[in-house]
Amino acid sequence: MKSFAIIGLGLFGTQLAKELYDSGHNVLAIDTSEAKIEEIADNVSRAVAMDAKNREALSQLGINRYDFVVVSISNDLATSVLITMNLKALNVPYIICKAKNEADMEVLETLGASLCIIPENIAAIKLSKKLISKNVIEFTQLSDDHSIIEILPPQSWIGKSIMAMNIRSRYKVNVIAIRTNDHIRVDFDPSVPLSENDELIIIGKNDDLDKLQRL
Repeated sequence: MKSFAIIGLGLFGTQLAKELYDSGHNVLAIDTSEAKIEEIADNVSRAVAMDAKNREALSQLGINRYDFVVVSISNDLATSVLITMNLKALNVPYIICKAKNEADMEVLETLGASLCIIPENIAAIKLSKKLISKNVIEFTQLSDDHSIIEILPPQSWIGKSIMAMNIRSRYKVNVIAIRTNDHIRVDFDPSVPLSENDELIIIGKNDDLDKLQRL
């Protein structure tokens, strides 16, 4: 179990906090709004109404003991900057900042954010992958170069095994799991022929995954 602190309970922050908590992790939710704290209190491990610009208050919460702290305040760069500086000063191990644009991202990374994201960009990329390829079910970008996709096997793969097709060598990607009727198997037998009910979870370089989606 990992621990997360989510600062800022807008739509993104609220959904993220709930998803992490539902996945079995320890989640602290922080916002200046008492109403938002009351609303989310039953869906996280702990919810606190406070101003994260107050370094002393963050310190008293033991914010540096959390594995990840997410600053989910992209509509106010000044506030994000102050909070990020506080977290850095308190030796938070991993700081993730939600940014409004590339310029804000650069500022926050310069101040010490471990990772900055623009959720709208991520959503647009995922949607475009689904629209472009008829086989893509899910898409997760890991870095500028690598991603994980979940796809339906191309029709030419049905009835053939991963081993027989030599997918790793031929396509330069790795099948890391197979989902069949909502059951995920990471210890699948690569010699068993694929069926139309199988969904493949594959990791690889983006260029190689793009080629795979065009099969």
